[in-house]
Amino acid sequence: MKTKLFLALTAMVLLGACTREDNVIEFPLVGASNTTKLAIEKVELTDKATVLTVRGFHRPNYWIKVPSYTHLVSQGVEYKLLGSEGVEIGEELYMPEDGDSCFILLFEPLPKDVTSFDFIESDAEGDWRIYDVDLTGKRDANSPADLPEKLKRTSATGEPTPQYAYTYGKTTVNIHLLGYREGSASKVTLPIRTAFEDQRSIDVEIDRATGKGSASFTIYGTGSFSPAVNNCGYGDCLVAPGETVDLYINLAYINQVMQLQKRTAETINRIKAAWTHGSVYDALNNQSVADDIVLPESLLIHKYVRYDMTADEFTDSLIKYYRAVCEYADAQECHVWKKEMCKAINFNICIHFMNIDFRHWCARYSHIPADFKHDDILSAHYERLFACVDLDNSWLLLNNRSGELMIAARYIDSDNPNETFNWWGTTHKAVAKAAADALPDAELQAMRQWNNPFYADICEDIRNRARKAIEESAKKTQDVTDIAPENLLPTIIAPHKGKVVLVDFWNTWCSPCRNAIKAIEPYKTGELSSEDLVWVYIANETSPINTYSEMIPGIKGIHYRVNDAQWKYLTNYMFNIDGIPSYVLVDKNGSCSLRNDLRDHSKMVSTLKEELKK
Repeated sequence: MKTKLFLALTAMVLLGACTREDNVIEFPLVGASNTTKLAIEKVELTDKATVLTVRGFHRPNYWIKVPSYTHLVSQGVEYKLLGSEGVEIGEELYMPEDGDSCFILLFEPLPKDVTSFDFIESDAEGDWRIYDVDLTGKRDANSPADLPEKLKRTSATGEPTPQYAYTYGKTTVNIHLLGYREGSASKVTLPIRTAFEDQRSIDVEIDRATGKGSASFTIYGTGSFSPAVNNCGYGDCLVAPGETVDLYINLAYINQVMQLQKRTAETINRIKAAWTHGSVYDALNNQSVADDIVLPESLLIHKYVRYDMTADEFTDSLIKYYRAVCEYADAQECHVWKKEMCKAINFNICIHFMNIDFRHWCARYSHIPADFKHDDILSAHYERLFACVDLDNSWLLLNNRSGELMIAARYIDSDNPNETFNWWGTTHKAVAKAAADALPDAELQAMRQWNNPFYADICEDIRNRARKAIEESAKKTQDVTDIAPENLLPTIIAPHKGKVVLVDFWNTWCSPCRNAIKAIEPYKTGELSSEDLVWVYIANETSPINTYSEMIPGIKGIHYRVNDAQWKYLTNYMFNIDGIPSYVLVDKNGSCSLRNDLRDHSKMVSTLKEELKK
């Protein structure tokens, strides 16, 4: 909007202040939002205009746009956009290097009795919608109206200490989105973590009318998940195998996430992200956020580590950090579970830092001599760090970092007398073999001699599931195991000469890949339905065979699951792919080109239409 018009509008606002006392609401609570790219930082209400201070967030050099039809809605009435400052209406606003922009939008004035409003870009799928922007400051985000009363009064007083579940089975999670409004969310992603498996992500479709959804999945031991809605994580929850759990997700939590980008944790009212009902871990999952332990700036772990430390010094620094966290946590006035969880998570973070040898990461941000070399981290260093804790303490396994312990156990000498180390390390290796149906019977039988049958049981079940999945996927994928990497792509496209081929590089664990596949799938039977268009999907062996075999029947196309050498040749040498999803377009003449501009789905559709016409 032109400056003169904005100044005129500003004058109108100031004149309006003579007849109505200004009402200013900073960081208003939001009931639900379908975006993390836009946040309302302040609302100013006058007789002449409703003035919003808005922050836009995106990657540096990416852009956002505020169209002229953006409006507010309150009590069924629409209020039009009048003007702006800091952004041209309908024009692209490119993000600065910090990915954070600030601008002002003026709308028609809201009535005096309005207590909330919605910010609506349009009714089109995916357009910005920020619902129930509170103007009263009285709403309690930690007690949503649609949260069952029994969960508003939860208490861990007198509850026994939670224990790790040494079993496996199918768990069902029934999802309820609190504060849901139609269009505010279409799916919930559940990234499932257990101690012995790599992370799996499960997409749960949300019923558009009710804001509910459900998913069932097999877990091995206690599992944790961080539900994600519209690319915003909603805390961590624990579940046990075999349970049916109701998960209540507080959509107002996104308000806190957005505000934390401009405010410190100490200056914001903490909002609880989720509750569970039906799990043995309900009392832990449902604890009040008022007891959350927020570590101070002085207890940031990376401040304890330097790139030039010896392995001994590095170990000493991690031990020093962990003891400082324990001292701080024990001094807090909160439930003992919060203290134990804080200590356990931060111990596992220390193990993670040792697993990745964080000294190398520090070196990336330092000026170091070209010939500088780090000494190796040895079993003895791990053993010194593990000596700080009781390995039988369940808290170490009751968080989303428990897998770090199993990785670390693999680095500890096999002759260590502690059987827990041996069980963890051996099982972590065995699970990887079992997932590929490569675990020998002899190894499984050796595990049967342990005192705890859990470890052998999960390995056998994983192997059985993998064996079945391999058989099923073999029916739906093309076998290219014997083809040399340099001959792979020519072999794949050769049968489709004279047709247009779109090659999609993806993996099951890649959320953007799954989202893109889902978005494009309807076009295959619609606008892009053609016998002259071939859809080819290439994944690699990092896609767990069980998950892969379950997903590909729902993806129309020709599927290949290639080995590491084939994948590296295609993605590093042949096309220099920068990430996935990535697309290679093969025209009717057989010419190939990397086309990551097709990550824009509208661009993909128009490009494929053009190619089909040639």
